[in-house]
Amino acid sequence: MTDDRSLLPRTVLWRRIDVEGLDACHYGRSESGYEISGTAIYLEGNEPANFTYRISCGTDWSSNSAWVTGRLGATEKNIKLSRDASGEWAFNDESVAGLNGLLDIDLGFTPATNTNAIKRLGLSIGEEVETTAVWLDTGDWCIKPLRQVYQRLSDTEFVYRSPSHDYSAKLTTDDFGIVREYPGLWTAVSPRGSYAG
Repeated sequence: MTDDRSLLPRTVLWRRIDVEGLDACHYGRSESGYEISGTAIYLEGNEPANFTYRISCGTDWSSNSAWVTGRLGATEKNIKLSRDASGEWAFNDESVAGLNGLLDIDLGFTPATNTNAIKRLGLSIGEEVETTAVWLDTGDWCIKPLRQVYQRLSDTEFVYRSPSHDYSAKLTTDDFGIVREYPGLWTAVSPRGSYAG
């Protein structure tokens, strides 16, 4: 497995396409592996949303924990996801059934968490894999399993599918695996290769 630590940190600023919004994200090293952190500000319906997030990943890019704090309108959100040594997941320290052994976190309000799945899967060009993520669904702010399919088309192109939602999109990334174009949802506005290594 490639050691990505020497290629970090990297930063990206995304603009939301379907509504007003921005997301500033940082990919860096940590003692346990890697960390993804950022702040997303966008409109959810008629209400402003402002969320700070942090995802902790192991050296293989498997997700170990995530924290999300902020507000949706006047409602405060404080969310902690964590995976213990046996593979069990907890939501704000309460065990959640049906997620045992899952290795990816997908935060529904940011493209930041496509990268940890892309890096962990390490697909060759032409390869396709179905996996299941621990998904924070911003429709009801619950976590649930989400089937996902990734297919690598080239060094920087991936087809992403969510079979449960009959959804498919072609993601364009940089050479590291950070999303540059997420059709209809997000586009990177910071220069390609914002690398501070």
